[in-house]
Parts: sequence; structure tokens; C-alpha cells
Amino acid sequence: MIAKRIAQFDSSHIRKAFSRVREIPDPIDLSIGFPEDATPDYIKAAGIRAISQDFTRYTPSNGIFELRAAIAEKLTRENKIKVTPDLVTVTPGVTTGILLSYLALLDPGDEVLIPDPYFPPYFDLARMLGAVPVAIDTYPSFQLTARLVEQHITPKTKVLLINSPNNPSGAVYPERELRRIARMAKEHNITILSDEIYEYFSYNTPHFSIGSVYKNTVTLNGFSKAYAMTGWRVGYLAGPEEFIQAVNQLQQYVVFSNSSIAEKAALAALSHSPQRLIKKYRAKRDMVLRYLEPMFDIYGSHGAFYAFVQLPSGMTDLEFCEEAAKRSLIVLPSRAFSKRQDYIRIAFATKHTTLVKGLKILRTMMKEFAE
Repeated sequence: MIAKRIAQFDSSHIRKAFSRVREIPDPIDLSIGFPEDATPDYIKAAGIRAISQDFTRYTPSNGIFELRAAIAEKLTRENKIKVTPDLVTVTPGVTTGILLSYLALLDPGDEVLIPDPYFPPYFDLARMLGAVPVAIDTYPSFQLTARLVEQHITPKTKVLLINSPNNPSGAVYPERELRRIARMAKEHNITILSDEIYEYFSYNTPHFSIGSVYKNTVTLNGFSKAYAMTGWRVGYLAGPEEFIQAVNQLQQYVVFSNSSIAEKAALAALSHSPQRLIKKYRAKRDMVLRYLEPMFDIYGSHGAFYAFVQLPSGMTDLEFCEEAAKRSLIVLPSRAFSKRQDYIRIAFATKHTTLVKGLKILRTMMKEFAE
């Protein structure tokens, strides 16, 4: 009855975390990655204004012109990616943008290179379409290098996916290495998909967009993280003209149109800088490191709002997550993001008191299991 492609997906570990949050009284939830903050009032006001002005009908499938123009201006000014509004498409979230990009670029049997650890849809959506996701092991530094990528290139390699700052590791790829990767991609005629949804959450170094130096790049981004708009579902992608034309045609059939109200809210979002929010999350990251570095070798955590932590020898990620849940702490196992099963992901985008409680439990557990 059910199509075989559904077997390509395994979201059970994340679903289990959601169920634990519902089942455990007063859970200490360090599992799911979304900002603790409410959507800023000026953004909500723009959405309310759109409703009151009856801006509630279908929009162009690639997004309203005003929003695409504002995004193009932002990409040109901040990311040094020179694009026009016609080379920008608004999507219902970045994950939809990933699916549309795969549909436009990958045929069955084509290979897409994905740094491991990874955001789960990167891997599973490729397999669903009959493409071949190839994991590039970046442990323990979580740094992607041109040398690592080149070791995995075959005649079937079509796409390289980059996510910096990275979910789940928090790794940030330095500009010099991204430039090397760009030169290598050009040599092998590889399209780069660059997911930059955490671009503002780069704590140690300025964010660098590989699309600024390599034209065959599709840049994906959105409003969920930096503007606390996860439920509004507004993402976007920008890339070469041939690619955008293909995506626009696909989007018309897959989703037809974005939310008119959310698009107006996103347009308002771009009128303000999210730096206040970023400063707050940098402080959270610093606190996580102060608590955990005495007991863990922490790699990554230079960006986003995650720590990816290796467990004591002999303990699996599921065993640790089960034991943590007994203490009301919810974290995610590495197998949800990786071929590895000896790490956990901590999301620190939560309120201060919850984070402190969770970090104290983690330290206690690690002391116990290290004995």
C-alpha cells in the first residue's frame, strides 16, 4: 500500500525526543534546534498588517518581487554574491529548498557528497530520489577540506553539499578552505549546494559564502533561526539562471505558492539586523564550553547553537540518551545525524535556567560513566 521510498527515511530518533518532551514532567529539553525567542514584534506586526489588508491570496510561485529584491540586495551587500531578484526563489523553508534543488540537479545514480555529521534530510532526500549520498567523514575536527572532498570524487559526482556553520557539529569552515574547495569544484564541474541558514551564528570568525567565489553555487538560507521565525516557514535559494528556472517550474507543481502573510513578515525582517540575538547565543555557546570543556574534547561549536560531544568509550548514543531521559534530560543520539553512534548532540538554544540544569546533569553523568 505504501510506496517503497518511505523506507528511505528514519526520523524515529527525533520523533522519540519529541515524545519524551510530552511524556516527561518538566523535561530539560536540549534536543531540538530552534531559538527560545519569540518572533520579534515588528515582524509579527507585518504579518498582521498583511492579513488586515487582505494580502491573503496566492503569490507568484517564486515569491513576491519585493521580497526577492530585498534578498538579492542582502546577498549582494552582505555575502558578496551578486544576484538579481530573478535569480532568487522563495521557498517554504530551507528543507523544501533542498528537495527542490535535488529534484533540479540529481538524476538516479548521481552522487552527492555530504560531510558527516549532517542534517538528516541531506542524506535521506537524495536516497528517496534514487541518487547516491556519499558521506565524507570529518571526525574528529568536523572540518571539511578540499583534500577530503577530492578523495570521494568519482565520474558520478554531481553535487557537493556544504553546511557552514554546521548542524549538528557547530563547525565553521574557514574562508581559505572554502576557496580551495571552490577551485576543486570548478576543476571537476561540481555544483555546490551551500546551506547557510546559520550564517549569523558564526562566533569566532566572519561568515564566508562560497557562492561569492564560485558561480556554480546554489546558496540556501532562510529566516527561521536568526529571526526566530521557525513556524513562518520562509526560506530562499539563489543560483545560476538555468537552475533557478528549473526550480521555479518544480515549485509551481510541488508547493504552488508560499504563504503570502509569511512573505510580508520576512520582508519586514530584512529591515533589521539580528545582531542582538546573535550576541545572546554567543554567550550561551561560551557557557556551554565553560561547563563541558573540562570534561570533554569539544570540537566544532564555532557556530550555530549545537555541541556534538563524544561519549565515554564503550557507551552508545542510545544508551546515553536513555539514561539521560531517566534524569529528565533530552538530547539526541549521533546516529540521527551520522554513521557514528558514539556522540550526542546538545542544542543550547534554550532559556538560561534550562541550559544550566542540563549541563549540570551532563557533567554528573560523565563523571559517573568515566569511573
